[in-house]
Amino acid sequence: MPNSETPEKETVSETDKAYNGILELVLGHQLRPGERTSVMLLASRLNLGRTPVKEAITRLQTEGLLSVSERSGTTVNAIDVEEAKQLFALRQVLEDFAAEQAVKHATPAQIKQLKELAKQMRRQSVDNKGHSLLSTRFVNSNVTFHALIVAASGNQYLARLYTQIQMHVQIVTYLISRGDDPDAAAARQKEHEAIVAALAGRDAKRLKSALRAHAQTTARIILQNFDSESAPAVKQPPRRSAAESRPRNIL
Repeated sequence: MPNSETPEKETVSETDKAYNGILELVLGHQLRPGERTSVMLLASRLNLGRTPVKEAITRLQTEGLLSVSERSGTTVNAIDVEEAKQLFALRQVLEDFAAEQAVKHATPAQIKQLKELAKQMRRQSVDNKGHSLLSTRFVNSNVTFHALIVAASGNQYLARLYTQIQMHVQIVTYLISRGDDPDAAAARQKEHEAIVAALAGRDAKRLKSALRAHAQTTARIILQNFDSESAPAVKQPPRRSAAESRPRNIL
């Protein structure tokens, strides 16, 4: 998972470049669910060495985005509507469980970091007219934002379980979202800021409510798009123009 404490302009490692490069391929529908690839092919496409690509694949495998086997190589995991429902339901349960302890144990440094992440996500979406160009940065920031709330609970087992599903939730959301939506981006940003305010205020009830509202809004919009027409697009999305394939920032 990306380190949210690292300034955006700081030089990133070759492994981080490979990690973000693979995410961009997936978010841009250039590497599709069910499609097979390999370390060699990815290294060539990203113009990077094989070692950082291998390390990035391992990270993405742990996060549930990729599968690796000796027989079939590296594959982008596909998902259907029932699996999507399970992911969103589990995410909501884990966040709800974490909220009670997070308000008790969150450190001033963690709260400060969340505030900075919220500002960062605003720059990457609401304040950026071409926010689809920063989709990978936004996904990374969003993953870190939610994971940090769970980590603030102090429950390492909960944090570990949450990490395993969170990136996949984000990727699924982007794969079946269609087009930029400034209104949805603004609404999402308000939800993120409400979450930060509740945690900073040490208000468990308010934090649970803010997390639930955010999770339910995201799940509702995504599952509405996950109909008979869009579901196959997750398994094997058709090639679309650059304008059509821009992700909608709603997380």
